[in-house]
Amino acid sequence: MFPLRLERVVHRVFPPGESRIDDAFSVRHFTDLTAAYGTEFRPGAVSGGAGNTFAAMSKELVGALGAESEPVGLAVVAHSTPDLDCRYAAATYLSEAWPHGPLSFGVSEQGSCTPFSALRLAAGYTGRHGLRAAVVLILDQASLPYDTGPAELGGDAGVALLLSASQQAGPRPDLRYLTGVATPDVREVLAGELARYEGRATVVAGPGVDPARDLPAGLAEVRRTGKGFPCTGLWSALAGPRPADRPLVLVDHDPVTRWLGLCAVGPVEAER
Repeated sequence: MFPLRLERVVHRVFPPGESRIDDAFSVRHFTDLTAAYGTEFRPGAVSGGAGNTFAAMSKELVGALGAESEPVGLAVVAHSTPDLDCRYAAATYLSEAWPHGPLSFGVSEQGSCTPFSALRLAAGYTGRHGLRAAVVLILDQASLPYDTGPAELGGDAGVALLLSASQQAGPRPDLRYLTGVATPDVREVLAGELARYEGRATVVAGPGVDPARDLPAGLAEVRRTGKGFPCTGLWSALAGPRPADRPLVLVDHDPVTRWLGLCAVGPVEAER
C-alpha cells in the first residue's frame, strides 16, 4: 500500500524564462552535445535565447505549494525532457529548500512514464526510512536548441505533489507500474487493471495512451490530455476538479520502454 497521502497539488505553466543559453559556455556545451548524437546545435530554435531551468521552476512550485515549513524528508524531480542548463540542478536546490535538507534526486530516461517511477521511488524511500512527508516535482521544458524529431513540446510546466503520512492529509494514491507491456497488449492489460473499479472510474489518458485503441469499454468517463506536455499534461489532472464519488485514474504507456503506469486517486470517504 502506498505509504503517503496526497495532501496538496500545484500546477503551473510558465511564461518565457530568463536563463540564457546563448552565452559562450552554453554554445560550447550544446555544440559538443549535439555533435555526439549526430544532430546540430540551432540556437535560433529557442525564442529569445533563454528559457526556464528546472531549478527556477522548482523554486516557484515549492513556494506555491506552501511546503516550506513541512517536515519534508524527500524531494524527487521527474522529467522526460532534459534540463535547460547543466550548471543548475533542481535536486541541489531542493536539498536546500527546507531547513532540514531533505534527500533529493532526479528521475528521467523513462519517457512519459517517468512520474510513475518517481512516485514508486518516493513510496519506497519514505516507507523504508519512516519519513513523514515527500515532494514529487514533475517538470517539462521546451527550450531545446536542436531538432527534437517528431516530439511535440508545448512549453514549460510543472506539477508539484505534496505527499504526507498524516491520516487527515487526503486520499491515498493507488499506484501500479507494469513492465514489458507492448503497444498491442495495452488494451488487454488495462481492461484487467481497470476491472476492479467495475465501470466506476474517470480515466485520464496520458500522451502514450490512445483512448479508442487502448481503453476498454464501459468506463464512467474518459478524459484525454493535451499534446505538448509529455509529463505534466497527465498529472495536471490532479490539480483540477476530481470526481466526488469515484476514483480518478491516470494511465500512461511508453512504447519504447514498454512500461505502463496507473495511479488512482479516490475520494477519502470512499477509502474509509
